[in-house]
Order: sequence, then structure tokens, then C-alpha cells
Amino acid sequence: MSEKEDKTIYSWAYGAGRILFDCMKQETNSDVESLKRQFRNKILALRSEQSPERFKKKLVDEIVSVMPDCREKSLGLREEIRSEKKWSVDEFYRYSTAIIAGLYEAVFSSHHAQEEGEKQ
Repeated sequence: MSEKEDKTIYSWAYGAGRILFDCMKQETNSDVESLKRQFRNKILALRSEQSPERFKKKLVDEIVSVMPDCREKSLGLREEIRSEKKWSVDEFYRYSTAIIAGLYEAVFSSHHAQEEGEKQ
């Protein structure tokens, strides 16, 4: 896999993280800090998966648990995630790292905090 593919997976995960977090905010009356803790726990649970298939299943489970109640946004799954092709160990480490980094930065990066401040 090339560096361009890594960035694409990261970009998808970043966008997915933004959508998931926005949907979580829409469906609950919880404060933002509480939602951030919930999102962090989702990322930590995902990070703890030790096999590629369990990682993909957990990722899809997390998306499916949030998206049905989110009518204003949609989120598609990348081919690498929805395909039945097994990931090699190297693919697992590259994909999971890019996905976890994108999800994390979507909510916890300073860039996200600046964008949230501009919305208000």
C-alpha cells in the first residue's frame, strides 16, 4: 500500500470521526466533554482488538450503533473495511493505525477545536 492510500484511509477515518461525533451530539443531550469521553472509549475499545477481522467487526459495529439514528448525515464504508479479503499483518497495522489516528484527530485535535469555535 502506498503513502497515498494511507492518507486516503486516514482522510476517510477523519471524516467518519467527525460524522460519528456530530451524530452522537444530535442524538443525546450529553455535554461535549461527556461525549468526548464516550468517543475516546470507542477508540480505545477499537485499539484493543488484536486481529484484523475483530478490528473490522468492531469498527463496523461502532458505526452501525451510531448511524441509524443520524438522519442528516451518511457514512459509507471503505472497500478495505467492507470487503471479505483478509488483511495481512502489515495491512492490519497500517490500516488500523491510520483509522485510529483519523478518528482520534477528528475529535481531539486542535484543528477540530478551532472548527468548533468557528461554528459558534
